[in-house]
Amino acid sequence: MKKINYTPAALLRALAAFLLLLLLHNQAVAQIPQDVTAKLDAYLSAHQAQGTFSGTVAITQHGKTVYSKGFGMADYEATIANGPDIKYRIGSVTKSFTAILIMQLQEQGKLNVHDKLSKYLPDFPNSDKITLQHLLTHTSGLPDYVMLWKDVNTKPATNQQIIEFFKDYALEFEPGTKWKYNSTGYILLGRVIEVVTKKPYDKVLARQILKPLKMQTAGLEFSAPVAGLAKGYNNDGLERKAARYIDMSWCHAAGAMYATPADLAKLDAALQTNKLLNEASKKEMFTPVMKNYAYGWVVDSVHQTQRISHSGAINGFKANLIRLPAHNISITIMSNYESQQINGPISSDITAIVMGAPYEVPVARKMVQLSAEQLGAYVGEYQVGPKMIFKVTLEDNLLYVGAAGQESFAIFPEAEDKFFVKVAPAQVTFEKDADGKITKMLMHHKGKVMPAARLN
Repeated sequence: MKKINYTPAALLRALAAFLLLLLLHNQAVAQIPQDVTAKLDAYLSAHQAQGTFSGTVAITQHGKTVYSKGFGMADYEATIANGPDIKYRIGSVTKSFTAILIMQLQEQGKLNVHDKLSKYLPDFPNSDKITLQHLLTHTSGLPDYVMLWKDVNTKPATNQQIIEFFKDYALEFEPGTKWKYNSTGYILLGRVIEVVTKKPYDKVLARQILKPLKMQTAGLEFSAPVAGLAKGYNNDGLERKAARYIDMSWCHAAGAMYATPADLAKLDAALQTNKLLNEASKKEMFTPVMKNYAYGWVVDSVHQTQRISHSGAINGFKANLIRLPAHNISITIMSNYESQQINGPISSDITAIVMGAPYEVPVARKMVQLSAEQLGAYVGEYQVGPKMIFKVTLEDNLLYVGAAGQESFAIFPEAEDKFFVKVAPAQVTFEKDADGKITKMLMHHKGKVMPAARLN
């Protein structure tokens, strides 16, 4: 090989070019901070101590696991710990898998997302108005059957039986004109997949995604028990109790999957390549149509980078798959607590920790005892705006706050006139006049304050 002699000036130019490329690379691809393990441990341990998190968190970058750890118990009665090998229900993250299956069928020429639903389900009401894209993007106008299923979802049902259950409900708006999240559309997409492939949805899911990606601990849960599945719990800040039973067949293509964090990391890795879909299909699937919602994915930005994600919630479980493609990072959060914080503040803070951005560690708060007479002074109605009134009620020596038509939450005294919320990073304070009468309630959340004037 011919030897090349570099002059000092040429060497300096080459070194400068190399350093510039290195700088540009580091700007483009953020590296997860070295102290991420210590920060995540401290943050998640604090939430576990407060009863707002129980589950497993896993982080990968460039296909390598950076963090994977469980907190709390997968089964509190049997004292089985949470960890990377525990399976969790992932709820609506299932929708992302269903969207991928639809795009695969489009690549194969077996359907088109702009097809009318009537092409596949001609007997379904309004199917000539609704396209597959409407179903994928929550713009169909169909009501959410999840809001209607409480009295029937404890017994097994086929996909067709679920469709029969909701098919006669009227549209809430003209298809394509508005956005409203619903699981109904994905039940119909699951049925479309079955009609087109002439195979059950779970078989198509296994053949097209789970087996190629070697997702051996993922699947679709119907009525049969799943070995190694965590037990789901509700925790309202007062007590931990087993979640209400649901027969998972009612969730089908909209939310019946279970998985481990490693399974979802494999999905992220595959979407970084063309193993499941070609570039054109991925571009279409990840392009928002309305309200940052694409085809089975939420696409927005966080910390100056694109975020592609989907969350799930189902009777005692919460899940979130967060993809940061520019940095080849995936964040998987799986919980067997139906805590309101998991798909909100906890997901946001974990992302911030991974990206080296500011975040808040939950503060340990101690409850003090107030007399029934002291607590009774806060009971009443408080008005935020012309159409929003909050009621403060007293039950079993605890105060509850709730707006009309919404579930109330308990507030716990840490001082007179000062209360904290266990199910969310929020506080409630009260103001008095010169005579000591309560005149105002103030709700504090992440530096913002919402005042509410007392009405009675």
